[in-house]
Amino acid sequence: MNLQFNDMVSVIFMSHATVAALIALILDTTLTCENDAARKDSGLQWWEKFSVYNADGRNDDFYRLPCRLNDFFPAI
Repeated sequence: MNLQFNDMVSVIFMSHATVAALIALILDTTLTCENDAARKDSGLQWWEKFSVYNADGRNDDFYRLPCRLNDFFPAI
């Protein structure tokens, strides 16, 4: 069991993209926690409007599916 876990962790961290994503996530989290100026640069304020579907009227355009698929899969 221990060898299987070590193999799984090794495979995950051998991927350069995974390591880069983890570092980016950690740095982004630490920057947004420190001050409001960094929070404005992170883009979180832009995304907060879209986190609740009915909060912004542009959500229908933002989440529209191609080829009128919204008729078959309506938003909740």
